[in-house]
Order: sequence, then structure tokens, then C-alpha cells
Amino acid sequence: MPVDEDVEFTVPGATLRGKLFRPDDSGDRSLPVAILQSGLGGPAESMFPVAQGFTDAGLAVLIYDHRNTGYSDGEPRQQFDPWQQCRDLRHVITHLTLRDDIDADRIGLWGISIGGANSLFTAAMDRRVRAVVSLIPPVSGWTARTLQPADTLAELDALIPADRQAQLRGEPAVTLRLHGTPEPGSPVMFSDNEGQEFVENMIHDVPSFRNEITVSTLDYLYEMEVRAYAERITVPLLMVLASQDTVAPVEEAREMYGRIPGPKELIEYPGQHYEILSNHFPEIITRTAEWLARTLSH
Repeated sequence: MPVDEDVEFTVPGATLRGKLFRPDDSGDRSLPVAILQSGLGGPAESMFPVAQGFTDAGLAVLIYDHRNTGYSDGEPRQQFDPWQQCRDLRHVITHLTLRDDIDADRIGLWGISIGGANSLFTAAMDRRVRAVVSLIPPVSGWTARTLQPADTLAELDALIPADRQAQLRGEPAVTLRLHGTPEPGSPVMFSDNEGQEFVENMIHDVPSFRNEITVSTLDYLYEMEVRAYAERITVPLLMVLASQDTVAPVEEAREMYGRIPGPKELIEYPGQHYEILSNHFPEIITRTAEWLARTLSH
């Protein structure tokens, strides 16, 4: 079993909390590290069970909550800002480079969905990253608007500026459900059956999970255009896609992958966004962890 350590990282404006896992036989030697990020709304502790797949491959593993979520600091709660998360990730990388038990020259990123998009952007901008694994990344935030019917999208577009005004007056941030069945006057970010099944089976019972995001999260998601940075990703990349993905449109990810200089490798599993996680997650963990370990050993 891996040995875990509670960690805190002070970044501008917040303290981030999570766990660092190491193989139980690693002793005092410096290890390559994989920094894991889950999808939208997934707290760090939902990912703790997969850490052993990486430590079995000889890697240290860091999993932490983004600001405003889980056990990390920050207000408003349940606000997810991808650009801010990437800035925080770069601060976290700095913290790791100061640890004697981490090899600062062998840092890899691994992320699912929006975590995969964060990993791609950070790999494009931070030369301390030596390898990146991106699973089912939404590479264009603007495309997230297509997840909503036209009438619901209009309702949400009206809520965003109203919520900005309300927060300026000191009122709490407005939230909407992350997963569920849409109801009149109660929009949902994700309502697909595969997503609801995945949340029920893997995340719903995690103590720090909250089935909501702030309305302003939508505004921040729409801003993120990772595919604009494709040509800047020059470290080894492994991209894992779902062949029928409409949540994070697979055609956009394929197009971005085609423009990344490499070295790179693409794996596609049949099915929808969450479907490949429900059906193939253990295999994906093993394959990607072993790829990271091999790549970071060079």
C-alpha cells in the first residue's frame, strides 16, 4: 500500500490541501511525481483510491483540491475557474521542486476532463513539466455552451451578469446543480445518463463532494481555449479520448492533437465521455501510470 502524507500549499489568496502518496518501499530517495486532477466538481478524495496505480509504477502522486472546493480554502465555494486552477498548479509545482523527496526534473501532469485541459495548458506554459497525460479533455470552453438547450442557455446567460451584480452587493453566489435531471427553473450542467451513473458510482458518496457549481463557473469555463496552445506543447503527451464524446467533443480534441508537435501518442476507447471511465477506468489508470513512469525515467 502507498504511504500517504497530508499536504498544504500556500498560494496567492488561498491554502490548497491534499495528499502526497509514495510507494511504501521508496525510502528517502527522490521520486518522479504525477500531479493528478479530476474532472469538474470531482474533489481530491474521489481520486485517492487510484493513487496506488501510480505508486505501483514507482511514482509519487499528488492529489489536491482546487481553491474554493473540497478541503481547500477560498470563496465562493464551488467556484471552478480553470485559468486560476492552472496558475495555482504552477505554484504547486514550485512547492514540489523544494521537496527533497521529489525529483524536480521529473514532474508529470495527469488529468481527467477539465483536469486534462488544465494539464495541457500548464504543460504548454511551464517548462518544468516533463510529461502530460490528458483524458477526454474539453479543449474549447466555448463549446460547453452547446450542452444546454437554447432556452436553458438563454436563462443561464441572463443569470451570469445578474449574479455578478449580486455578489458585488455582498450576496452569496448563485449555484446550479452539476449533475441531475433538468427541471423547469432548475437547470443542470450535465444531465446525460452516463454522467449521472458515473457520479453515483464513483463520486456521490465522497464526503467533500457537493453536487453544485456557481453560475459564474460557467463564465470561466467559456473563457478557456486550450487548443490555442497546441503548438507550445513539446513535452511527451499521451491523450486518451472517447470515440463518441459529445461532452468534450472528440473532433476538437483530435484536431488539437494533430497540431501538437510531439512526441505524442493517442488512445481512443469506444463510447461517450463518462462511459469510458465507467467501463475502462482500471485499465486506463494502469496504462497511463506505466506510460508516465516510462516517460519520466528518461
